[in-house]
Amino acid sequence: MNVLLTKRLSPSDLDLIRSWGWNFETVETLNISLVDVKEIPKSETWVISSRNSFASVKGFINQEPGIIYCVGSWVKEELIKVGSKSVVRSFENMKSLVTDLAKQNLKSVLYFCGEDHRQELEEGLRNSSTKISKVITHQSQMTFPVVKNNFDVVFVFSPRSAESLLKNNAFNNQTIFACIGPTTASYVSSRGISNAFISSYPDARILLEEFHAQIVSK
Repeated sequence: MNVLLTKRLSPSDLDLIRSWGWNFETVETLNISLVDVKEIPKSETWVISSRNSFASVKGFINQEPGIIYCVGSWVKEELIKVGSKSVVRSFENMKSLVTDLAKQNLKSVLYFCGEDHRQELEEGLRNSSTKISKVITHQSQMTFPVVKNNFDVVFVFSPRSAESLLKNNAFNNQTIFACIGPTTASYVSSRGISNAFISSYPDARILLEEFHAQIVSK
């Protein structure tokens, strides 16, 4: 099986792919650069939607609030590793996070996010009195690569990543787009791609393992 990865995965994830006998190529569709965050405002609740924010978050762990909302188990596990004393609530996606957050009637939230983040938090709290303060932790630039080889499956990890890939490339109907979550799958669908696989949880390792399990079971 020929596989295209649209971001760099961990050495352990790549070892797993090799153990399955897959041929893979990595083409980074986003160029991520971290922002040097010097200070943050106080807030009773933090929201973290991206792994790319964690480098900034851990630098202010001594200022952590009572509750931290995050997307995915990876961020929660990393918070525990650095000694977080907060109550950490982890969600499968931003939509479910915002739905829960909107019920809390909080005075303020501090949102660690990328410069080009989606507006799900703002839209979900639009009719509430909760004040949203933002800490921009990273910037992402689409690389618009040109892919020359044919692939059986393409792994995509965000709508923006998929947008970058599809700018200069077209794939046949047999190519499977393995998506990190429903938001990415929805974007892929909007671009006319119907052959998609969606991970049950927004984690690269889970996406790989679940896709492999489906292939093996056929």
